[in-house]
Order: sequence, then C-alpha cells, then structure tokens
Amino acid sequence: MKGTSLYLQAPACCSSQYQVLSTGIISSFLSVITMTTSMVLLVTDNSWNLVIQNAQLWLEENKWDIKVTYAVWMSLKEVDRNSTAVMVTIMLLAMVHLVFSLMILLGTKLCKRTLLIPWMISHMISIIIMIITFTCWTFMSFFIDLLLAIVFPVVGGLVLGLWIGMWRQVYHFSTILRDMDRQVLDMLKMQAEYQQVQEKTDKV
Repeated sequence: MKGTSLYLQAPACCSSQYQVLSTGIISSFLSVITMTTSMVLLVTDNSWNLVIQNAQLWLEENKWDIKVTYAVWMSLKEVDRNSTAVMVTIMLLAMVHLVFSLMILLGTKLCKRTLLIPWMISHMISIIIMIITFTCWTFMSFFIDLLLAIVFPVVGGLVLGLWIGMWRQVYHFSTILRDMDRQVLDMLKMQAEYQQVQEKTDKV
C-alpha cells in the first residue's frame, strides 16, 4: 500500500521538481541583477548622484501633500547620507539570497528537503517586507496622482502574487519530499521487522 502511494506521488514530484527548478533559476537571476545594480551604484558615485537628482526632480515636479512631501524628502536625504551602508546591505542580502537560490537548485536535483528550507525562510521575509512596502506606497500614491493610485496597486499586486506563487511551489515540493521520506522510512522499518521475524522463524 505504501509502495503504491509512493509510486503515485512520483509524477507529481517530477512536475513540482521542474517548477521549483524554474523558480530557483528566476530567483538566482533576480539576485544577480540586484547584486550587480547595488555594486554599480556603490562603486560609481555618478550613478548614485544621478539617481538622487532624478528623485529630487521628481519630488519637485509633483505637487503632493506638504506632510507627505516632507516625509519623503527627509527619507531620501537619510538614504543619501547612508548610501554606502544601504548599498552594502542590499548587496549582501542579495548575495545570501543567491546562495539560497543555488541551494534550491541543488536540493531539487538531489531531492533533499533540508536544502530548500533556507530559501523558504528568506523568501518569506522578503514577502513580508514587500507587503509592508506596497501597503505604504499604495497609501501614499493617493496623495500623488489618481493614475498612480490605480496602476501601482495592480502592478504591486502582480509582483507580490508572483513572489507568493514561487514560495508556494517550493513549499509544495517540500511537502512531497517530506511525505516520500516518511514512506521510505516506514518501508525500511517494515523490512527490518520482517527480517527479524524471519530470523526468529529460521531459528525455530
């Protein structure tokens, strides 16, 4: 019975395996892009100054609520003051996430559930941060522009939905591996018990 259940789970495992491999590749690619962008902004001063100047120009051109404009302006100045620390932190986080993404690819090929757990934890943290960020910016977009207030929640929802979908694929594959490991352990235990019974029978 357990062997039959294990056999039936094999096609689902193969299908989930391909999905998780694509998730690992996408996650690795995004981590490399984030790490490269942070490194370029950190090494070249002109690039960072250009980003800050464009952000300040955008703030000046848009007529926001006075309190919102002041809060964004002060936040921008704080980020500019600590630009090196911010870029280094983002680069290190992207590097760690890249390592976890490569562990997903290895864990998927070897069917080892423990190699998937670090990525699931870090990705869940990024999802929580994205939810907080999107909620704050959605609220602020109502003070900026009506079109932005309509477009931003849609785009943010699509990105967040993609992030959650990637996490669910890895979690689903993780549960399949967990169930298969339990069934293999049960089969090994049954074989050990059968051998003990057979040895006792042979002695009699």
